[in-house]
Amino acid sequence: MVGVDDVDDFLRQLRIAAFECPPLCEVPLGSYWLGNPVMHGPWPAATCAAVLKIWYEADLIRLHFPAYPAEWNLVPGGWGTRLVDGDALADADAEKLLDHPERWVRENADGYVVPCATWQGDVAPLAEWLAAALDTAQRLPLTTHPEP
Repeated sequence: MVGVDDVDDFLRQLRIAAFECPPLCEVPLGSYWLGNPVMHGPWPAATCAAVLKIWYEADLIRLHFPAYPAEWNLVPGGWGTRLVDGDALADADAEKLLDHPERWVRENADGYVVPCATWQGDVAPLAEWLAAALDTAQRLPLTTHPEP
């Protein structure tokens, strides 16, 4: 499988994630195409969080908490009683979660919050998404392990 780790690819894949709305615990794992032997990622959660926060502040994404089965027994997030419009995290809670990617684990509700494109994100051209985060992304590590 061919690995792809450049900044442009990272930003494009993270944008795709904003349209697919995976849980935060899965975002740093990266993605791969079933038809092609190309792996995108994995990436450091802190790098993903930094870019998602930029897009959040630009109103390109929002964070939502969809309903999950009660039998999953997720440790609740402290934000559960402050959801807006049914399932959206309040701004302060979303920003705090994006500042703490170490909380994006499968055992608690924080890991199952999903980043989703807003209507502004839906209509924004790809170039706007890339430009918003490019300077920051170029300064962040894209690998989860040191080079040999």
